Order: sequence, then structure tokens, then C-alpha cells
Amino acid sequence: MKLRLQSDNGVTLIENTFIDRYMPEANGEYVKLYLYLLRCAGAGRELSVSSIADFFDHTEKDVRRALLYWEKLRLLKLQYDSNGAISDILFLDGSDESSPEAAQMPQADPEEMEKPTAPARTAISPARRKELKEQQQIKQLVFVGGQYLSRPLTTTEINVLLYCYDALHFSEDLIEYLMEYCASKGNPGVRYMEKVAREWYEEGITSVEDAKLSSAAFTRKYYVIMQAMGIGSRMPAPAEKAIMDRWLDEYGFSEDLIVQACNRTILATHQPSFSYADSILKKWKNENVISLEDVKALDQQHAMQNPARPKTDASSRTSKFTRFPQRDYDYSALEAQILQAQKR
Repeated sequence: MKLRLQSDNGVTLIENTFIDRYMPEANGEYVKLYLYLLRCAGAGRELSVSSIADFFDHTEKDVRRALLYWEKLRLLKLQYDSNGAISDILFLDGSDESSPEAAQMPQADPEEMEKPTAPARTAISPARRKELKEQQQIKQLVFVGGQYLSRPLTTTEINVLLYCYDALHFSEDLIEYLMEYCASKGNPGVRYMEKVAREWYEEGITSVEDAKLSSAAFTRKYYVIMQAMGIGSRMPAPAEKAIMDRWLDEYGFSEDLIVQACNRTILATHQPSFSYADSILKKWKNENVISLEDVKALDQQHAMQNPARPKTDASSRTSKFTRFPQRDYDYSALEAQILQAQKR
């Protein structure tokens, strides 16, 4: 991968605009990566995503996410090779705030900008389509897709493959794994494949290894909660995923806390109820609960404020009936009197 500066004066210079405008809102790791790239560009070094990841002890996914962040801010321009890998990085001049591009640049939330948005699938020109379909790797992908579906691919299905390759810059291996992944989920259809491809792009997934790690994390994240609810034998519904994502991402709760809420839900309702568990976790969030120890403290506080009433022995209970004076009868004597009266 080549690094290029628009100008090189032999030293590493940091523009005041970067410090004043971009640095305060950026993730610290992103800033370090940007400065490192500037240093390497000034020295004429050649880098790769993997070498950058090794230098910072990050994952390649982290590096690509940082690069995409600076590209969205128009401080970098990324170029890709035929395999979808980053081949060149051009530093752009972001110091001219009076330029139309700088004036129109959206001031987006940095957290949102960390996640790139997948480009829309648009029609490919006939010339580009012909060029792609003549490439050996595309022919191989069309063949593999036909094997998974047990029939020749339709025009729409081929267009999705070309979209993954040409617009999302997925490698041949990653597209093959995408088809395998969708087939393993029992849904090899073109709509599902495009949906997964867009999600992978927005997560910064660019290799089979990234996709496998993401899939494993996805499965485990939901499986633990579904298992605690007693419904681990099926995949979560979209509404259930949304609630679990809120617990994990918005509330920021650990698996232990979520499982504890699920256990209490089952004990209280005797059935899985995401809304009931959500009410528990929402209360814990309002109480600033961050650990199981905090939950125990809340339980103890509740017990002190609401002491249990002493149980009354059933034999000592009284009712309106038992308040009347009780009479003792000698039933044997009564029976003798009745028999004597009958003999008369």
C-alpha cells in the first residue's frame, strides 16, 4: 500500500486545522493512526493494513474503520485494487475551510461516522458488466453460486455478486464465504445475501476471518440471553434482537446482569418475556447498576424498606364464625336419648 502526500517538504507537519477542527471530536486511536500515516508518508514508507495493525496492536478491522473515518471527513482518499484491498492512500488538504467541500461537509456525530454506510446497488453499465463477467474470478463466483442454489443464477443474483465485488470491494474469498454463510442459515436467496453483505460492509468486514469472528460474536451474544430465557433452540426474532441490542449497547449491561434479569423474569412470569426483563433492566439502569453486587445491594435495600410480615399460624386464625361461643356436645348421650324416645 502506497502513501502519498499532496506536497512533501521533508518534515512531518500537522495542520492547525486538523488540531483545531478534527482532533477534538475524533477517537484517540484514530488520531494516532492518522499521525502515524503522516509520518510514514513523509518518509516514503510502504505500509499494509496488517502492518499498521501490528504496529498499534489492533485488528485489521479497527485499522480499516479508522481509515474510513478519515475518508468520510475528506482528509484521506482510499483506492482499492482488483481484489478489494486498499492499495493507495492519498492525503487531502483539509485546511481550506472556505472551499465549497469544506463548507458543505456535514458535522456528523463521530460515533455514527465510525460506521460506513454501504453504497446503494445501482445498475452497472453494459460495458462494465461485460468487463466484470469476463474476469475469471467472476466466472468462478457465478459457478459457485449455482452450486449452492443447484441451478444457474438469475440476472438479479449475478448483479448482487457484481455489487459485492465492484461496489463493496469484497474479495473473491469473502463473496464465496458470504454465499456459504447464507446457505448455512437456510436462506441462500439474493435478498438475504445482499442484506448480509451490506451489514458486513458497514461493520468493516473485509476478510473471511473478520466475517467468521463477527458471526461467532453475533451467535454467542444472542445465544446466551436466549438460553437464559429458555428459548435457545431457535434464532431470535428481529424485535427480540432489537431489545437485546438495547440491553447490550444502549444500557451497556454485561451478560451476567442480563442473564440475572432473565432468570428473575422466568421465576416471576414462568415464561420468557422480553418486556418484563426490559422493565427490570430499565430500573437497574436508572439505579446506576453496573454489577451483580449492585443488584444485591438493591435487594437488601428493598428488603429493609419492605420487611416481610410475620406469618400467622392457621390454627390461631379467627373468623366471624369462630368468634361465637363454641358448644361441646356428648354425641353418645344424644344418640341414646334418641333411641329411647323411639322405643316409647
